[in-house]
Amino acid sequence: FRYLKEFRTEQCPLFLQHKCTQHRPFTCFHWHFLNQRRRRPIRRRDGTFNYSPDVYCTKYDETTGICPDGDDCPYLHRTTGDTERKYHLRYYKTGTCIHETDARGHCVKNGIHCAFAHGPHDLRPPVYDIRELQAQETLQNGQLGCGEGIPDLQPGILASQAMIEKILSEDPRWQDTNFVLAGYKTEQCTKPPRLCRQGYACPHYHNSRDRRRNPRKFKYRSTPCPNVKHADEWGEPSRCESGDSCQYCHSRTEQQFHPEIYKSTKCNDMRQTGYCPRGPFCAFAHVENSIGIANEWSSSLNSTNSITNSSGQSGNSKHRSFPAENQQKINEQDNKQNHLSVFSAVNPLASSITSSLASSVGSDSSSPTTVSAISAKALPFYSGSNTVESVIGKS
Repeated sequence: FRYLKEFRTEQCPLFLQHKCTQHRPFTCFHWHFLNQRRRRPIRRRDGTFNYSPDVYCTKYDETTGICPDGDDCPYLHRTTGDTERKYHLRYYKTGTCIHETDARGHCVKNGIHCAFAHGPHDLRPPVYDIRELQAQETLQNGQLGCGEGIPDLQPGILASQAMIEKILSEDPRWQDTNFVLAGYKTEQCTKPPRLCRQGYACPHYHNSRDRRRNPRKFKYRSTPCPNVKHADEWGEPSRCESGDSCQYCHSRTEQQFHPEIYKSTKCNDMRQTGYCPRGPFCAFAHVENSIGIANEWSSSLNSTNSITNSSGQSGNSKHRSFPAENQQKINEQDNKQNHLSVFSAVNPLASSITSSLASSVGSDSSSPTTVSAISAKALPFYSGSNTVESVIGKS
């Protein structure tokens, strides 16, 4: 209850006095810098969340922690550690952590602030936005494709399966994983960012951080570019002077949908609820036989990278030398990634990067296991008050 209401919502008073002992490593309950600040999640009287637990804001600056829409922004802010999502009413403690606890009862991986449950006593039921329940009910009633009963996508709602079905009916090619690998987020959306509310359900990009290069055309690796990503934070792709010719990932989207990673681990939402709101635009496997579905692409890229490593150039991807410390980061990331790729093929973990809570390459989060399935017929989990207390109850 305290975590849902207060975790990282207030600035640390000791930090302002330069007296906080939990700054390095950063384990403080309160935020120190603005990009660590989290908004308190609330389910309002009408059954909707004050901000989406799934759709990320495209205007939030991950470096400064500033969104032009402020706290009224109806979308998820990608704060340091992804705390707005992990500690949202929709997800906090709804899945069981795969890691053990130490003698003090703290998670050995995520520490004292682990957002996943350690035992049945620690589990809490998820709280759903009423529109998510309506979208699920629409699916169960078979009303898709006829234009009736599809919930209106007001600001804050997750990109529903109903909207994705509409996109697929307009262009069925998006059902083909090879087409998704080649085209997802590679072309700019024709709608202005403020007018497109489809989030990840829109197959086109809305800004530089959302954009993705076709990996077969540009021949880049799944390793993050050290000039763009620092620690766990992705910066602006423009930080890299090599631009599109760089051999490394410039955005989360490029890494998620890279053939070396795409569909290599199981979708956490499918494991939790048997339902994934991202449909064909989910970067993770929904069924066992889709794991490793991008092997053909990956093999093609690996052979190209081999040629690149020997000749120093391939296609329009120029090989460039990074400073020693950056090259060391790349080597470490490559080693970690190769290890995870092998492990996931043998024992895939429930995982998602942009819209699921499980771990990804370079992430410090863990993968929740099963939780009760979502039911469109579930009783609305809210009362007549706009307070977090009224929603949480005995959680």
